[in-house]
Amino acid sequence: TLAGSLQAQVLDQAKLNREQLKPLSYMIGSWKGSATIQQQGGVSIKVNQEEKISWQLDSLLINVEGIGRDPITTKKNFHAYAIIFYNPATQQLGMKSFTMEGRQTDAYFKVITENQFEWGFDLPNNRGKIKYLIAISTKDKTWNEKGEFSQDGTQWFPFMSMSLVKQ
Repeated sequence: TLAGSLQAQVLDQAKLNREQLKPLSYMIGSWKGSATIQQQGGVSIKVNQEEKISWQLDSLLINVEGIGRDPITTKKNFHAYAIIFYNPATQQLGMKSFTMEGRQTDAYFKVITENQFEWGFDLPNNRGKIKYLIAISTKDKTWNEKGEFSQDGTQWFPFMSMSLVKQ
């Protein structure tokens, strides 16, 4: 029947979505550490960083919530929330992120190799590109991430580094 055929397609799509997100499964959990961000004008700030990552919607989505606090005052100076998903239309992983300043991005998310990922986005008004490279060690339970900026997509400049340990 048509209803049975549609139900099978929906189940097949859910299974495919889960399979595409499976390489990210070690990210799930609570991570803590520090990050250094190079701001415009050359000023760098350090934060105590925490990332809480969980499956949602029966493993069809991954929620990522990152909070950075001043090491001395514990004041929150970074807070972002993201959803990682598989997009069947593009047949690629994607990410939608939001920050406490009201910014949001539609980003790509790629598996480079096992437990190595890249995500990034174009800045509005052709102001450049941002990319983040993540390397996770299951042996050491570490997450190292580097953020880079490029005006032209060719020459990249580091502006962020983060080192976390799985809790």
